[in-house]
Amino acid sequence: MVPNRPDRARHRGQALVEFALVIPIFLVIVMGVFDLGRAVFAYNSVTNAAREGSRLAIVNQTTTLITQRATQQSAIAETSSPNITVAYRRTSPNVDYLANAVCSTVSLDCVAVVTFETTYRPMTPVISNILFPSGVSLKATSIGQIEFVCPNANILVGTSCPKQP
Repeated sequence: MVPNRPDRARHRGQALVEFALVIPIFLVIVMGVFDLGRAVFAYNSVTNAAREGSRLAIVNQTTTLITQRATQQSAIAETSSPNITVAYRRTSPNVDYLANAVCSTVSLDCVAVVTFETTYRPMTPVISNILFPSGVSLKATSIGQIEFVCPNANILVGTSCPKQP
């Protein structure tokens, strides 16, 4: 038989045990919410990087400069090394530019298609190891109508093309 203890002491021990059982689950949920926020931020950075690459591609067709600019725009997001592709497609006959033929020479009737693909890794061990062991693939594509054909597209100096965004 348990000696006579006040009810308060018994409830205090019960609360401690309940807290010990609930706190790990609560912490995993809170860390998951932070990871979700980081993932949304990373995806926003990836879409912004594709958009900035496309903005440069419509006036300056130097692939190296486009790749550098897109990489710089996503540098703050903690993602793995990106895969950036730059392609130029015809504007007709299809409304879906990706289904049209590739432009052999860039002209004003072409569109620039910049695709930015990278991998985001969650920081919470439960989420990263069990749910996403190889990370989450993030991909964004931006399409822009060519506004100016740079006459010196093969020169890697940014000022060689007179028009910059």
